[in-house]
Order: sequence, then C-alpha cells, then structure tokens
Amino acid sequence: MMIISNQNFYVIKEAILTNEQGNLTLGEAAKVKVYRVLANDAGQILLDPVDMEKIPENQRWLWQNPEALAMVLRGLEEAGRGEVHDLGSFAQYADLEIDD
Repeated sequence: MMIISNQNFYVIKEAILTNEQGNLTLGEAAKVKVYRVLANDAGQILLDPVDMEKIPENQRWLWQNPEALAMVLRGLEEAGRGEVHDLGSFAQYADLEIDD
C-alpha cells in the first residue's frame, strides 16, 4: 500500500521534454538523490524521495547498485504480469548448513 503523505502538489515546471534516453532535468526541486518512481493508469508519474537512512543497512546495497535494482524491479514487473515459473519446493534445503 502506498501512502502519499501530502496532497498539496504544485507545478514546478509547466512543460518539460525528455531527452532521447527518457531523462528529465528537474533542477533544484529534485536535489534528493534517490527516488521511488510511481505511475498510475493515467500516465502520471510521482517521484517519492527515499530516505536512505531509513533503509536497513543490509538492504542499502540494492538501492546503490542500479544494475541489481533494475533486475529486481524487472522481476517484480514480470511477476505482476504473471510471468512466473514454479521451481517446486526448496524445503529439502531448509536445514542445510551454509558456510560463509
């Protein structure tokens, strides 16, 4: 469930074009470095700033690794579309000792 903490949006730019790579330059309004990007069925996009201090340390590596994050997001999108493959149960490995 997504929570929008404040509904008081205001226009920061009347019109903006993306470049050939789909990038936008938002300037000073987007000085936070990490955003969660949300979209709705109307094509509206919301940038939600992510406070890296609130992300558990053992999960920060994912946010700081664009390639790994892209792979996780792609997997979530595929799962959302039902593109999954059942690999069966892994219960037989539950008690397996793991060497570090």
